[in-house]
Amino acid sequence: DFFKRTGYPRAPRYYLMKWHADWVRKYGIDGFRADTVKHTEPGLWKELKQEASLAFEDWKRANPKRRLGDDKFWMVSEVYNYEIKHARKFDLGGGDFVDYLDQGFDSMISFSLRSDAKQPYEKIFSDYSKILQGEMKGYSVLNYISSHDDSSPFDPLRERPFESANKLLLAPGAAQIYYGDETARILRVDGAEGDANLRSFMNWDELKANAQRGAHRVADIRAHWARLGRFRAAHPAVGAGVHQMLAQSPYTFKRTWEKNGVSDRVVVALDLPQGKPTAISVRGVFNDGQTVRDWYTGKS
Repeated sequence: DFFKRTGYPRAPRYYLMKWHADWVRKYGIDGFRADTVKHTEPGLWKELKQEASLAFEDWKRANPKRRLGDDKFWMVSEVYNYEIKHARKFDLGGGDFVDYLDQGFDSMISFSLRSDAKQPYEKIFSDYSKILQGEMKGYSVLNYISSHDDSSPFDPLRERPFESANKLLLAPGAAQIYYGDETARILRVDGAEGDANLRSFMNWDELKANAQRGAHRVADIRAHWARLGRFRAAHPAVGAGVHQMLAQSPYTFKRTWEKNGVSDRVVVALDLPQGKPTAISVRGVFNDGQTVRDWYTGKS
């Protein structure tokens, strides 16, 4: 039936395509994270997206009470060495450029934040927003600061865990937290070689004991990551909104997001002086007299 409907030849790639779509149709899987994408023809992924999308719509119709909404089937690509600056033009080598977002993908894993994180907040946030609101409008990137096989993580000794959280979880785009990012798990292990440094045991004992990690305690680090994670989850403007700096000191920016008649807006101020009230600019975001909530402390 599949081959009759599609007209595809009975080649292995199309059997694989059908079997993958069957998982979607049976279980309601709503997206694929595709690995080593550039190791096969770009057009194959677009064909897979078409079949998976049909299967997902079939599952939603068959399971009206289990569907989570009207979102379409989603695909994220791992194109090795892709960086957000490549936008929609990735060079496979020798001037062979491919627009993978035109080949069925909704988002691209970006290999650049782990090195871009050495730059100031505003440089990262404004550059990323400009690309995502420009050439990549309607698409996204998946950012990370450390990974299972990336030998150049940001801050491997976890000396800057709060800054790491701020730059990953407040950067435009989506965020991938690698296990131990949120608990300052050190990425250098005595006697380990290569990727083994990145795959050590989770530091549950340090978290339970609230061990000291430099100037901070592990439980406090995790709590900071959790607060920012919940903030990002509650406010689509953080990852998907338009970025604009409001003030240099204290560094303050806004993100605004509108889609299908729904709007969201946030103001974020970083590195405020401890223990004393600080004036934060919210001009053009909130109205005079409007009550706002400080997400970090919960106070209004």
